[in-house]
Amino acid sequence: MKSITLNYQQMKHILLAAFALPISTTAFSQQTNQSKMINTYVKEVMKNNKIPGLALGVIKDGKVIFEQYYGTENLEDYKKVSSTSMFRIYSTSKLAANVGIFQLIEQGKLSLEDNVSKYVENLPKEWQEVKVKNLLTHSSGIPNFIAFEDIPANDSNAKVIERLSKEKMEFETGNEFRYNQTNYMLITMIIEKITGQSFDNFIINNQFSATKDKVYFSSNSLEQIPNRVQKYNYNNETKQYEKTPLTTV
Repeated sequence: MKSITLNYQQMKHILLAAFALPISTTAFSQQTNQSKMINTYVKEVMKNNKIPGLALGVIKDGKVIFEQYYGTENLEDYKKVSSTSMFRIYSTSKLAANVGIFQLIEQGKLSLEDNVSKYVENLPKEWQEVKVKNLLTHSSGIPNFIAFEDIPANDSNAKVIERLSKEKMEFETGNEFRYNQTNYMLITMIIEKITGQSFDNFIINNQFSATKDKVYFSSNSLEQIPNRVQKYNYNNETKQYEKTPLTTV
């Protein structure tokens, strides 16, 4: 039997490796258990809430520690959700609009106290004193275009304003809070007027400049985008999924 002699450094490396092995195994086991728990929870939520498909990512300390795709993009051809699936962010885009407004304020190009009429032409008389801050806080009182079925989704902003000018203010400006899509239509118009860019390009260039090749930002709900996921609502009475119109914002 051969005799093996180890010096101090060799012994140190072996002890460290032996010590690290159970730690590594334990960490891997914990991560595996966490992934199983997340999977179980997500599938239960999807089942209970009748969700056809979703994508989930968990980020910790700037790193993706869990990434998984579930279900289908649509119920017509049952294409599976994947890393190329495009989900609508709906009114989360309003956060990007808010940031855009404050970026312009920081640049001295805009003030919260400015009247909207300073940047948007041909506003009804009742809208003339509405300020930028009223749009951001949903305290403008301007009619909400979503409430009028006779306004087509592809109408221009000018036509929407012209149609809404026939309606009364919902309340006196600054006196109430009421969530309103028209407020954000006007915010996008202000951004475009000041910057000379489309709203979409302004957001991409000023908020996603470092990752613009990985982000697709479109405020056009009718735009045909490959791999865009269809939204469905589940009707508990009919026990059927109902496709949500593309015009829904």
